[in-house]
Amino acid sequence: MCVAVPPTHLRTTGRTTGAPNGDVGMDGMVVNIASLLAATVTNPFGKGYFQGPAEEPLEAASACPGVYGKGAYPGYAGELLIDSTTRASYNALGSNGRKYLLPALFDPNTSQCATVV
Repeated sequence: MCVAVPPTHLRTTGRTTGAPNGDVGMDGMVVNIASLLAATVTNPFGKGYFQGPAEEPLEAASACPGVYGKGAYPGYAGELLIDSTTRASYNALGSNGRKYLLPALFDPNTSQCATVV
């Protein structure tokens, strides 16, 4: 899994990007772990928050595939912050200046995907 903005991003902006921390594998794991944590927190007992029918539920992160910033649409990850040194896209800051690309989560109050930036 590549967490860098998909190649289709090139069509709309004329640029591509790399992994926020320079390691596609580890940055990909961050996206997956963040999605799983969001699912666990919003649905810890299997009867909590989900969207859609109970037989085919979409959890908080899986309801917003490919959405990482405001204005996202299929093939465009949305408006993201850009690291001035590496030119990698990110939407969240961690400790010690680490930059992360985290998935949007479905907000049941607005019925929309909520992003960090």
